[in-house]
Amino acid sequence: MADAAKIMRHSQLLNRLVIDRDTTEELGRIDVVWMHPPAHRVMGFICKPGFMTKQRYAFNLKQLYRIGPESILVSSGAAETNVKEVALLETLIGLELWTDAGERLGRIIDCLFDRQTGNITHYLFKSGGWRGFTSGVYQLPPRAVMSFGRKKVLVTAKVSANLKVFQEGLEDRLVQVSDRIKSGYTQELDSLTSRAQKLTQQAEERLQKLAEQANEQVEAFGQAEEEEDFGQQLQERSQKLMQQAKQKSRALWERVEDGAFNLTEELSNPEESRPASRPNVEAITQEDVIKNIPIEDLEDDEPWI
Repeated sequence: MADAAKIMRHSQLLNRLVIDRDTTEELGRIDVVWMHPPAHRVMGFICKPGFMTKQRYAFNLKQLYRIGPESILVSSGAAETNVKEVALLETLIGLELWTDAGERLGRIIDCLFDRQTGNITHYLFKSGGWRGFTSGVYQLPPRAVMSFGRKKVLVTAKVSANLKVFQEGLEDRLVQVSDRIKSGYTQELDSLTSRAQKLTQQAEERLQKLAEQANEQVEAFGQAEEEEDFGQQLQERSQKLMQQAKQKSRALWERVEDGAFNLTEELSNPEESRPASRPNVEAITQEDVIKNIPIEDLEDDEPWI
């Protein structure tokens, strides 16, 4: 074997393209990893040359020349076999895992083995959660195996108390990312709070300026008797514009409150199975944060009227 020895997973061989390094001929894809469970050893692999054919090619580990990202190179000299003979090969992959105390631990889904010797260092089994442990993939040393059959593997109850995690389950990963998510939301919250305060201040200044301009126009035109009717019309117009500006400001603040409520919903604990209760919207002030206000509304510098 040209590659340096290292530990690899059983699943890393499955479905790999097999190429003869001498002839460059494509021999098919790996269909089965050939194991010898009593010795806890990987002997080789079985290659399937075509989709419909029953013919198979068997290679031992010594014929494995190099493993690439998408294929493996092998030395010539494969042994021909067939589907029926391959079906007789024993494996612990896919079997249920039980302790001698009658406790179900999970199901074996993979194994780690030495590429040079084929010795299995650990079996990997997936647990759906037992004895207070979260779901995930755990390592099982071969010495813990007491016996096995066609459907089950029996291990000692003592070793099950000291299993190492190989891959964490969904619950553990959610806990790890929860703090990062909350931290990101907090920063976004602070930024949106500042923008909301600025937007509210701009709305108030626009409303005040509009009112002053309308009053000045009313007073200027109201001094001329011949323009008395026009001044009254202008005053009515200014009152209407002020009312529209107030309605715009009120609608904007309602959207600020809705945005703050939605952000509070997202910050609720992701591990809780029941939906988070709606926060007290009345308690959200101008200094609270909004998230769901469209950007075009926040950055709009044009007058509303």
